[in-house]
Amino acid sequence: MLRATSWNDTLDRWVREGMPVTNLDNMKQTHMLLLGYQDQSERIGPNAALIATVRNGNPPYCVSIDPRFEIKVLKEDDERVIQQDLDGAIVERRKQSDTTIPRYLEYPVKDRQTWEAYRKRLDPFSPGRWPQDWDIMTEEKLTFPITPEQDGKNWEHRDFPLGMSVLSLYGNPRNYMGVENISLALYDDPKLVEDMVEHQAYLGYEMVKKVFAAGITLDWVWIWEDMCYKTGPLVSPSFVRKVMAPRYRRVVDLLRSHGVEGIILDSDGNVDELLPIWVDCGINAFYPFECAADMDGRQIRKKFGKNVIIVGNIDKRALARGKAEIDGELDKCRELLKHGGFFPCVDHHIPPDIPYRNIIYFLNELRKMSDYPETRRQIPLPQ
Repeated sequence: MLRATSWNDTLDRWVREGMPVTNLDNMKQTHMLLLGYQDQSERIGPNAALIATVRNGNPPYCVSIDPRFEIKVLKEDDERVIQQDLDGAIVERRKQSDTTIPRYLEYPVKDRQTWEAYRKRLDPFSPGRWPQDWDIMTEEKLTFPITPEQDGKNWEHRDFPLGMSVLSLYGNPRNYMGVENISLALYDDPKLVEDMVEHQAYLGYEMVKKVFAAGITLDWVWIWEDMCYKTGPLVSPSFVRKVMAPRYRRVVDLLRSHGVEGIILDSDGNVDELLPIWVDCGINAFYPFECAADMDGRQIRKKFGKNVIIVGNIDKRALARGKAEIDGELDKCRELLKHGGFFPCVDHHIPPDIPYRNIIYFLNELRKMSDYPETRRQIPLPQ
């Protein structure tokens, strides 16, 4: 599972080191080389969480609003530019790279008044969220090459898993206000934060309902939160239980009633304190289990058994070091794969310090563990 998880700088390096891909403007060639059709999975367009604004799912990101703000340059010099971004934040960005995290100077939501204005851009039925033919498969929408039988057909005629980004109860509001401001608001105006969380649940719920009403089934959904740091959550577990959990359950119940099996929550950092709450809400898969935050899939498996699907947990730092360290990650994979419910992939975007030879060695050795002959394909190393 390497799809859409590499920084563009990483892909550029791999091409320099011999990766036989000529088109990096989308992931089709890269996916076919590294994964093959057997690992195809696609994501439907309507999005209630975070949107990447440059190629291949790389940052800058903006929250899913419609209409987006106009980019306005407020000040610039030879090295830096201060501008209003697509999500309304005022940021300072280096000109030499558009994929680095900017310095945030001002956030669009500051209080109740600014929230009331901002939430008008969160209408789940606004035309910009549902462009013409959103429910049809076409070449530009797919991250693997399309087959002639699929072109122009409804998503229900697919032969691959289909998912959707459906929810962000904390991640989006945090981006509206900033970590410091929303943390203060939890004490100074908790009803404001709860209203923001409620509106996120409404947004996701209504968007999913519209997809189901169009006759489209989903195999998996993505919940984006990023609400933990290296040692624990950015918000108290009691707030998650009291305010967020009922909203999670409302959306999860709708998804389950329509046969959605994989409900995946994405949060960086150490999620130990929040995992039991999320599992109790019916969420059954989690990503990326960052090793630098002391997350170990083997311990998660012992604690939660088959109630948790583990996605990620391959230490990006080990893949950059060498064969011995990579073999350690492969041993972890071997142990987790014995019990099932594990999708091995790097514990966040693959950084550009990982050589092409290292990732191919990891993939080839990992595929040798498969019980299915069609997935044991070996990728040749460059000469």
